[in-house]
Amino acid sequence: MEPAKIRAIRKKYENEMIEFYDDIDPTGYNSENFKEMMKNMNDRDFINMCKTIITKDDVNFSLDIDQLEKGPGEITLEKIKNVAEKHNIPLVEYVFMPFRNPDGEPMCTLTRVPILYTQVRRFFQQMLQHKNSISNSNSKTNPLTGQVVNEDKTASTTNIQTYALTITNRNAALKEYLGPRSDDPVAKKDMLSQIENTGSFRLADTVTQTHNKQAINTAEVFAKAAGVSMKFAGDDYGIDTELLN
Repeated sequence: MEPAKIRAIRKKYENEMIEFYDDIDPTGYNSENFKEMMKNMNDRDFINMCKTIITKDDVNFSLDIDQLEKGPGEITLEKIKNVAEKHNIPLVEYVFMPFRNPDGEPMCTLTRVPILYTQVRRFFQQMLQHKNSISNSNSKTNPLTGQVVNEDKTASTTNIQTYALTITNRNAALKEYLGPRSDDPVAKKDMLSQIENTGSFRLADTVTQTHNKQAINTAEVFAKAAGVSMKFAGDDYGIDTELLN
């Protein structure tokens, strides 16, 4: 391809990127960084960069945003929606699920759903590797997070196990594993007391409050120490207790 044609194509896409950066960040910080990067890149490097972005899903342009600072550079859902519409970037799509009806027409979602990045491989890899171990105690815990540590660490619920329970709608199990059997000392005390007195345990008979969870309380303290007033615990009365019975 002739050098003049390459430069014309490059100029076109550079201008589109600059316009996008200025739309999402009107401060101009990101677009100036992009211009500086392009200024120091020759045509061959530009072509190689484009090929890499096309062939590798984990390589792309990025932008720097200080989301804690209010102002024109703040990212909001409304801004994302407007910028996406202007640049023809799809945010939602219909999803077909052939596994729900393998012998007939594939099922499709009734409405468009958000396009999100998510893990799809690790769960099955962990299942194939059969990494299972059991701890007979959960007494050794981290005082900051309330999570089991050292030789008792295998008594904890891993991210993979949490994903599996979530996608199979095991809500009651999740409430138990992430409550009295996790970092909630109040609910844990209730659970052990019930088992000792009656030989059984019911989640509905325990005190389940988000502000009792050690990890959440520690996170709030760390946020305040950093100058950020934040409440992770939320509304305790908004907890869904229907599935605790």
